[in-house]
Amino acid sequence: MCLDNILFRLGMAPTIPGARQLVNHGHIRVNDHMVDIPSYPCKPQDVITIRDQQRLRAIIKKNIDLFQRDKLPNHLTFHSLQYKGFINQIIDSKWINLKINELLVVEYYSRQA
Repeated sequence: MCLDNILFRLGMAPTIPGARQLVNHGHIRVNDHMVDIPSYPCKPQDVITIRDQQRLRAIIKKNIDLFQRDKLPNHLTFHSLQYKGFINQIIDSKWINLKINELLVVEYYSRQA
């Protein structure tokens, strides 16, 4: 669960590259610590906020209004008034509707080495 993907899923950015840019420019805080690594691994109970800047709040609000997802994933919670996102739990691979035999993937890549 990378930070850039979570920002995208929360609706704070219209695309994953847009979310990466928000993180790279230092606009995102995780548990009140500035994070500038888009691949930062998030864990349950993490609180994701934005830097307190009026212009940034306007951008995030526009993204949320324009690109609001149909339904927020169950493992995330977003409070739009506070511009705060919460990670409730780790996403389970069974929730994803892809039928992937993980053993075949591991077997394929172990032959490549």
